[in-house]
Amino acid sequence: MAPKKDTAKRPRGATPAKDPQPKVRRSTAAVIGNRTEGPLTRSPAVLASLNESKTEAAIWQGLRPFVRRTAADAFDGAAMLKFGTWNVAGLRGLLRKNESALSDLLQKERFDVFCLQETKLNAGDAQNAGLGEVAGYTFVDHPCQVKNGYSGTRTYFKTACVGDGWRAQHTRGFNLKNEDDPTDKADGEGRVLTTWLSRAAAGPTLAVVNTYIPNSGMKLDRLTYRVGAFDLKIREYLQAVDARCLANARSTTAEANDAGFIWTGDLNVAQCDFDRFFAGNWKTMQQCACFTPEERWSFRDTLRETQSVDVFRHLYPDAAPVYTFWSMRFNGRSRGMGWRLDYFVLPERLARRVVDCFAMPEVMGSDHCPVQLWLKKQ
Repeated sequence: MAPKKDTAKRPRGATPAKDPQPKVRRSTAAVIGNRTEGPLTRSPAVLASLNESKTEAAIWQGLRPFVRRTAADAFDGAAMLKFGTWNVAGLRGLLRKNESALSDLLQKERFDVFCLQETKLNAGDAQNAGLGEVAGYTFVDHPCQVKNGYSGTRTYFKTACVGDGWRAQHTRGFNLKNEDDPTDKADGEGRVLTTWLSRAAAGPTLAVVNTYIPNSGMKLDRLTYRVGAFDLKIREYLQAVDARCLANARSTTAEANDAGFIWTGDLNVAQCDFDRFFAGNWKTMQQCACFTPEERWSFRDTLRETQSVDVFRHLYPDAAPVYTFWSMRFNGRSRGMGWRLDYFVLPERLARRVVDCFAMPEVMGSDHCPVQLWLKKQ
Protein backbone atom coordinates (compact mmCIF):
# COMPACT_ATOMS: atom_id res chain seq x y z
CA MET A 1 0.00 0.00 0.00
CA ALA A 2 1.27 3.45 -0.79
CA PRO A 3 2.76 5.53 2.00
CA LYS A 4 0.51 8.50 2.48
CA LYS A 5 1.49 12.00 3.34
CA ASP A 6 -0.02 13.87 6.25
CA THR A 7 -1.04 17.22 4.77
CA ALA A 8 -1.18 19.05 8.11
CA LYS A 9 1.32 21.92 8.24
CA ARG A 10 2.52 24.23 11.02
CA PRO A 11 1.64 27.89 10.30
CA ARG A 12 4.48 29.83 8.67
CA GLY A 13 6.77 31.34 11.28
CA ALA A 14 5.48 29.25 14.17
CA THR A 15 8.08 27.79 16.52
CA PRO A 16 7.91 24.69 18.69
CA ALA A 17 7.00 25.09 22.33
CA LYS A 18 9.91 25.08 24.78
CA ASP A 19 7.85 23.66 27.61
CA PRO A 20 9.86 20.81 29.20
CA GLN A 21 6.59 18.84 29.20
CA PRO A 22 5.66 18.92 25.46
CA LYS A 23 2.01 19.07 24.64
CA VAL A 24 0.46 15.85 23.44
CA ARG A 25 -0.71 15.68 19.83
CA ARG A 26 -3.80 13.59 19.26
CA SER A 27 -5.74 12.42 16.25
CA THR A 28 -9.38 11.44 16.26
CA ALA A 29 -10.18 7.77 16.66
CA ALA A 30 -10.91 5.79 13.51
CA VAL A 31 -12.40 2.40 12.84
CA ILE A 32 -11.17 0.35 9.88
CA GLY A 33 -12.36 -3.21 9.38
CA ASN A 34 -12.58 -4.86 12.78
CA ARG A 35 -10.02 -2.66 14.51
CA THR A 36 -10.67 0.36 16.72
CA GLU A 37 -7.61 2.53 16.32
CA GLY A 38 -7.75 4.82 19.34
CA PRO A 39 -6.22 8.29 19.75
CA LEU A 40 -2.67 9.00 18.62
CA THR A 41 -0.38 10.15 21.41
CA ARG A 42 3.10 11.40 20.47
CA SER A 43 5.74 10.87 23.16
CA PRO A 44 8.25 13.59 24.15
CA ALA A 45 10.99 11.64 22.35
CA VAL A 46 8.92 11.57 19.16
CA LEU A 47 8.10 15.27 19.41
CA ALA A 48 11.79 16.03 19.83
CA SER A 49 12.59 13.94 16.76
CA LEU A 50 9.90 15.72 14.76
CA ASN A 51 11.57 19.04 15.55
CA GLU A 52 14.97 17.95 14.21
CA SER A 53 16.30 19.21 10.90
CA LYS A 54 18.28 17.27 8.31
CA THR A 55 19.43 18.28 4.86
CA GLU A 56 19.48 16.18 1.72
CA ALA A 57 23.24 16.65 1.43
CA ALA A 58 23.82 15.39 4.97
CA ILE A 59 21.63 12.32 4.42
CA TRP A 60 23.26 11.34 1.14
CA GLN A 61 26.85 12.01 2.14
CA GLY A 62 29.06 8.93 1.74
CA LEU A 63 26.46 6.78 0.00
CA ARG A 64 27.28 4.79 -3.12
CA PRO A 65 25.27 3.60 -6.13
CA PHE A 66 23.94 0.07 -5.87
CA VAL A 67 26.17 -2.55 -7.51
CA ARG A 68 24.87 -6.08 -7.28
CA ARG A 69 27.27 -8.59 -5.72
CA THR A 70 26.21 -11.55 -7.89
CA ALA A 71 25.91 -12.08 -11.63
CA ALA A 72 22.46 -12.64 -13.10
CA ASP A 73 23.34 -16.23 -14.04
CA ALA A 74 25.07 -17.10 -10.75
CA PHE A 75 22.12 -18.78 -9.05
CA ASP A 76 22.79 -22.47 -8.34
CA GLY A 77 19.54 -24.34 -7.77
CA ALA A 78 21.36 -27.41 -6.48
CA ALA A 79 22.98 -25.48 -3.64
CA MET A 80 20.61 -22.55 -3.06
CA LEU A 81 16.99 -21.67 -2.38
CA LYS A 82 15.39 -18.64 -4.00
CA PHE A 83 12.66 -16.63 -2.27
CA GLY A 84 10.66 -13.70 -3.63
CA THR A 85 8.17 -11.12 -2.40
CA TRP A 86 5.90 -8.68 -4.25
CA ASN A 87 3.09 -6.34 -3.27
CA VAL A 88 0.90 -6.67 -6.36
CA ALA A 89 -1.58 -3.91 -5.35
CA GLY A 90 -4.50 -6.11 -6.41
CA LEU A 91 -4.03 -9.52 -8.00
CA ARG A 92 -7.01 -9.23 -10.34
CA GLY A 93 -5.82 -5.83 -11.52
CA LEU A 94 -2.32 -7.14 -12.17
CA LEU A 95 -3.62 -10.06 -14.24
CA ARG A 96 -6.13 -7.85 -16.04
CA LYS A 97 -3.26 -5.69 -17.30
CA ASN A 98 -1.12 -8.71 -18.17
CA GLU A 99 -2.62 -12.17 -17.70
CA SER A 100 0.83 -13.81 -17.81
CA ALA A 101 2.55 -11.37 -15.43
CA LEU A 102 2.92 -13.89 -12.62
CA SER A 103 3.56 -16.97 -14.71
CA ASP A 104 6.21 -15.17 -16.78
CA LEU A 105 8.01 -14.02 -13.63
CA LEU A 106 7.84 -17.36 -11.83
CA GLN A 107 8.84 -19.40 -14.87
CA LYS A 108 11.80 -17.11 -15.49
CA GLU A 109 13.06 -16.83 -11.92
CA ARG A 110 11.98 -20.26 -10.61
CA PHE A 111 11.44 -19.06 -7.04
CA ASP A 112 11.13 -21.85 -4.49
CA VAL A 113 8.73 -19.72 -2.44
CA PHE A 114 7.11 -16.52 -3.72
CA CYS A 115 5.00 -14.26 -1.48
CA LEU A 116 2.35 -11.77 -2.56
CA GLN A 117 0.80 -8.98 -0.52
CA GLU A 118 -2.26 -6.78 -1.05
CA THR A 119 -3.97 -9.37 -3.22
CA LYS A 120 -7.37 -7.78 -2.50
CA LEU A 121 -9.21 -11.06 -3.02
CA ASN A 122 -12.62 -11.55 -1.44
CA ALA A 123 -12.97 -14.27 1.16
CA GLY A 124 -15.15 -17.16 -0.01
CA ASP A 125 -14.87 -16.30 -3.72
CA ALA A 126 -14.70 -19.62 -5.58
CA GLN A 127 -12.80 -17.97 -8.44
CA ASN A 128 -9.77 -17.42 -6.21
CA ALA A 129 -8.72 -21.06 -6.62
CA GLY A 130 -8.18 -20.63 -10.37
CA LEU A 131 -6.87 -17.07 -10.35
CA GLY A 132 -3.15 -16.74 -11.03
CA GLU A 133 -2.44 -20.43 -11.49
CA VAL A 134 1.16 -21.12 -12.52
CA ALA A 135 2.38 -24.46 -13.85
CA GLY A 136 4.72 -26.17 -11.39
CA TYR A 137 3.44 -24.21 -8.38
CA THR A 138 0.77 -24.53 -5.73
CA PHE A 139 -0.49 -21.57 -3.73
CA VAL A 140 -2.31 -20.75 -0.52
CA ASP A 141 -4.49 -17.65 0.01
CA HIS A 142 -5.21 -15.68 3.15
CA PRO A 143 -7.81 -13.07 2.10
CA CYS A 144 -9.19 -10.33 4.30
CA GLN A 145 -12.28 -11.55 6.18
CA VAL A 146 -13.66 -8.18 7.28
CA LYS A 147 -13.67 -6.08 4.13
CA ASN A 148 -13.93 -6.94 0.43
CA GLY A 149 -11.16 -5.87 -1.96
CA TYR A 150 -8.74 -5.10 0.86
CA SER A 151 -5.37 -6.39 2.07
CA GLY A 152 -4.72 -10.14 1.76
CA THR A 153 -1.70 -12.37 1.19
CA ARG A 154 -0.85 -15.35 -1.04
CA THR A 155 2.17 -17.67 -1.07
CA TYR A 156 3.35 -19.79 -4.01
CA PHE A 157 5.41 -22.92 -3.40
CA LYS A 158 7.34 -24.76 -6.11
CA THR A 159 5.86 -28.24 -6.46
CA ALA A 160 9.26 -29.71 -7.35
CA CYS A 161 10.52 -28.84 -3.86
CA VAL A 162 8.23 -31.51 -2.47
CA GLY A 163 9.93 -34.07 -4.68
CA ASP A 164 13.29 -32.74 -3.56
CA GLY A 165 12.55 -33.77 0.01
CA TRP A 166 10.90 -30.60 1.33
CA ARG A 167 7.46 -30.64 2.89
CA ALA A 168 5.33 -27.52 3.16
CA GLN A 169 2.55 -26.66 5.60
CA HIS A 170 0.75 -23.34 5.90
CA THR A 171 -0.85 -21.42 8.75
CA ARG A 172 -2.88 -18.23 8.59
CA GLY A 173 -2.60 -15.46 11.14
CA PHE A 174 -0.52 -15.77 14.29
CA ASN A 175 -0.85 -19.54 14.53
CA LEU A 176 2.06 -21.89 15.09
CA LYS A 177 0.05 -24.93 13.99
CA ASN A 178 -2.94 -25.66 11.77
CA GLU A 179 -5.66 -24.65 14.17
CA ASP A 180 -8.58 -22.27 14.03
CA ASP A 181 -8.25 -19.91 16.98
CA PRO A 182 -10.83 -17.09 16.91
CA THR A 183 -9.17 -15.15 19.72
CA ASP A 184 -5.79 -13.42 19.85
CA LYS A 185 -4.26 -15.54 17.07
CA ALA A 186 -6.84 -14.29 14.58
CA ASP A 187 -5.79 -12.11 11.65
CA GLY A 188 -9.02 -10.90 10.10
CA GLU A 189 -7.31 -8.65 7.57
CA GLY A 190 -5.30 -11.49 6.00
CA ARG A 191 -1.90 -10.01 6.77
CA VAL A 192 0.16 -12.97 8.02
CA LEU A 193 0.59 -16.24 6.09
CA THR A 194 3.33 -18.65 7.16
CA THR A 195 4.82 -21.47 5.09
CA TRP A 196 6.57 -24.07 7.25
CA LEU A 197 9.32 -26.04 5.50
CA SER A 198 10.59 -29.35 6.82
CA ARG A 199 12.78 -32.24 5.68
CA ALA A 200 12.30 -34.49 8.71
CA ALA A 201 9.43 -36.04 10.61
CA ALA A 202 10.19 -33.93 13.68
CA GLY A 203 8.68 -30.85 12.09
CA PRO A 204 9.59 -27.65 10.24
CA THR A 205 12.97 -26.01 10.74
CA LEU A 206 12.44 -23.08 8.37
CA ALA A 207 9.39 -20.80 8.22
CA VAL A 208 8.61 -18.16 5.59
CA VAL A 209 6.43 -15.51 7.24
CA ASN A 210 4.65 -13.59 4.48
CA THR A 211 3.47 -10.31 6.01
CA TYR A 212 1.60 -7.20 4.92
CA ILE A 213 2.10 -4.66 7.72
CA PRO A 214 -0.79 -2.18 8.14
CA ASN A 215 -0.25 1.25 6.63
CA SER A 216 -0.71 4.01 9.21
CA GLY A 217 -2.81 6.12 6.84
CA MET A 218 -2.75 9.63 5.44
CA LYS A 219 -3.70 11.15 8.79
CA LEU A 220 -1.84 8.48 10.79
CA ASP A 221 -5.19 7.14 12.00
CA ARG A 222 -3.78 3.59 12.24
CA LEU A 223 -0.41 4.47 13.72
CA THR A 224 -1.52 3.63 17.26
CA TYR A 225 -2.79 0.21 16.17
CA ARG A 226 0.20 -0.45 13.91
CA VAL A 227 2.99 0.20 16.44
CA GLY A 228 1.04 -0.44 19.64
CA ALA A 229 -0.67 -3.69 18.64
CA PHE A 230 0.28 -5.23 15.30
CA ASP A 231 4.04 -4.64 15.56
CA LEU A 232 4.05 -6.12 19.06
CA LYS A 233 2.07 -9.13 17.88
CA ILE A 234 4.29 -9.86 14.88
CA ARG A 235 7.37 -9.46 17.08
CA GLU A 236 6.08 -12.03 19.56
CA TYR A 237 5.04 -14.31 16.72
CA LEU A 238 8.48 -14.22 15.07
CA GLN A 239 10.07 -15.12 18.40
CA ALA A 240 7.67 -18.06 18.78
CA VAL A 241 8.25 -19.21 15.19
CA ASP A 242 12.00 -19.06 15.72
CA ALA A 243 11.76 -21.07 18.94
CA ARG A 244 9.66 -23.76 17.27
CA CYS A 245 12.08 -24.10 14.33
CA LEU A 246 15.08 -24.29 16.66
CA ALA A 247 13.41 -26.90 18.87
CA ASN A 248 12.63 -29.06 15.84
CA ALA A 249 16.19 -28.76 14.56
CA ARG A 250 17.65 -29.77 17.92
CA SER A 251 15.45 -32.86 18.05
CA THR A 252 16.98 -34.16 14.81
CA THR A 253 20.38 -34.21 13.18
CA ALA A 254 19.64 -30.84 11.58
CA GLU A 255 22.01 -27.99 12.29
CA ALA A 256 20.38 -25.47 14.65
CA ASN A 257 22.22 -22.64 12.94
CA ASP A 258 20.28 -23.47 9.78
CA ALA A 259 16.88 -23.13 11.47
CA GLY A 260 14.66 -20.10 11.92
CA PHE A 261 12.31 -17.71 10.14
CA ILE A 262 12.41 -15.79 6.89
CA TRP A 263 10.25 -12.71 7.46
CA THR A 264 9.28 -11.03 4.21
CA GLY A 265 6.71 -8.77 2.62
CA ASP A 266 5.58 -5.18 2.44
CA LEU A 267 6.60 -4.05 5.91
CA ASN A 268 5.52 -0.44 5.27
CA VAL A 269 8.57 1.23 6.78
CA ALA A 270 11.63 2.99 5.38
CA GLN A 271 14.25 2.08 7.95
CA CYS A 272 17.14 4.37 6.96
CA ASP A 273 17.02 8.09 6.23
CA PHE A 274 17.97 7.32 2.62
CA ASP A 275 15.39 4.54 2.20
CA ARG A 276 13.01 7.12 0.77
CA PHE A 277 13.42 10.09 -1.56
CA PHE A 278 14.12 13.48 -0.03
CA ALA A 279 10.90 15.49 -0.22
CA GLY A 280 12.37 18.88 0.65
CA ASN A 281 11.45 19.26 4.31
CA TRP A 282 12.66 16.77 6.91
CA LYS A 283 9.99 17.66 9.47
CA THR A 284 7.19 17.15 6.96
CA MET A 285 8.74 13.89 5.76
CA GLN A 286 8.57 12.48 9.29
CA GLN A 287 4.81 13.04 9.37
CA CYS A 288 4.34 10.62 6.47
CA ALA A 289 3.12 7.08 7.08
CA CYS A 290 6.00 4.59 6.80
CA PHE A 291 8.51 7.24 7.89
CA THR A 292 7.30 8.39 11.30
CA PRO A 293 9.73 8.02 14.21
CA GLU A 294 7.35 5.54 15.85
CA GLU A 295 7.29 3.18 12.86
CA ARG A 296 11.03 3.28 12.26
CA TRP A 297 11.89 2.82 15.94
CA SER A 298 9.37 -0.01 16.23
CA PHE A 299 10.93 -1.82 13.26
CA ARG A 300 14.38 -1.48 14.80
CA ASP A 301 12.98 -2.80 18.09
CA THR A 302 11.71 -5.85 16.22
CA LEU A 303 15.13 -6.44 14.66
CA ARG A 304 16.80 -6.13 18.05
CA GLU A 305 14.35 -8.25 20.04
CA THR A 306 14.29 -11.04 17.44
CA GLN A 307 18.08 -10.78 16.96
CA SER A 308 17.59 -10.43 13.23
CA VAL A 309 18.90 -8.38 10.32
CA ASP A 310 17.43 -6.43 7.43
CA VAL A 311 19.12 -8.61 4.81
CA PHE A 312 19.47 -5.99 2.08
CA ARG A 313 21.06 -3.44 4.41
CA HIS A 314 23.21 -6.21 5.92
CA LEU A 315 24.71 -6.76 2.47
CA TYR A 316 24.51 -3.21 1.13
CA PRO A 317 24.68 -0.79 4.09
CA ASP A 318 25.43 2.34 2.03
CA ALA A 319 23.82 1.60 -1.34
CA ALA A 320 21.36 4.26 -2.47
CA PRO A 321 19.00 5.03 -4.01
CA VAL A 322 17.36 1.61 -3.84
CA TYR A 323 13.56 1.67 -3.84
CA THR A 324 10.78 -0.91 -4.05
CA PHE A 325 7.74 1.41 -4.12
CA TRP A 326 6.88 4.50 -6.18
CA SER A 327 3.65 6.45 -5.81
CA MET A 328 1.53 6.54 -8.95
CA ARG A 329 -0.05 9.78 -7.80
CA PHE A 330 2.92 11.81 -9.04
CA ASN A 331 4.69 9.40 -11.40
CA GLY A 332 7.23 8.57 -8.72
CA ARG A 333 8.83 5.75 -10.68
CA SER A 334 9.80 7.84 -13.70
CA ARG A 335 10.99 10.67 -11.45
CA GLY A 336 13.06 8.48 -9.12
CA MET A 337 10.89 9.39 -6.12
CA GLY A 338 10.58 6.09 -4.29
CA TRP A 339 10.69 4.23 -1.00
CA ARG A 340 12.21 0.95 0.17
CA LEU A 341 9.27 -0.74 1.91
CA ASP A 342 9.69 -4.41 0.98
CA TYR A 343 12.07 -6.60 2.96
CA PHE A 344 13.65 -9.89 3.82
CA VAL A 345 14.56 -10.25 7.51
CA LEU A 346 16.50 -13.21 8.96
CA PRO A 347 17.84 -14.18 12.38
CA GLU A 348 21.50 -13.20 12.66
CA ARG A 349 22.61 -16.84 12.71
CA LEU A 350 21.09 -17.40 9.24
CA ALA A 351 22.87 -14.41 7.73
CA ARG A 352 25.90 -16.58 6.94
CA ARG A 353 23.73 -18.50 4.45
CA VAL A 354 22.74 -15.40 2.48
CA VAL A 355 24.16 -15.21 -1.03
CA ASP A 356 22.34 -12.09 -2.24
CA CYS A 357 19.23 -9.95 -1.79
CA PHE A 358 18.11 -7.31 -4.27
CA ALA A 359 15.13 -5.43 -5.71
CA MET A 360 13.80 -5.99 -9.22
CA PRO A 361 12.70 -2.50 -10.38
CA GLU A 362 12.54 -3.68 -13.99
CA VAL A 363 9.41 -5.73 -13.18
CA MET A 364 6.31 -3.66 -13.86
CA GLY A 365 2.62 -4.13 -13.10
CA SER A 366 2.35 -2.69 -9.58
CA ASP A 367 3.44 0.40 -7.68
CA HIS A 368 5.86 -1.97 -5.90
CA CYS A 369 8.54 -4.14 -7.46
CA PRO A 370 9.57 -7.65 -6.37
CA VAL A 371 12.53 -8.36 -4.10
CA GLN A 372 14.40 -11.65 -4.06
CA LEU A 373 16.67 -13.52 -1.66
CA TRP A 374 19.23 -16.22 -2.45
CA LEU A 375 19.99 -18.52 0.45
CA LYS A 376 22.44 -21.42 0.65
CA LYS A 377 20.72 -24.70 1.49
CA GLN A 378 23.45 -25.47 4.05
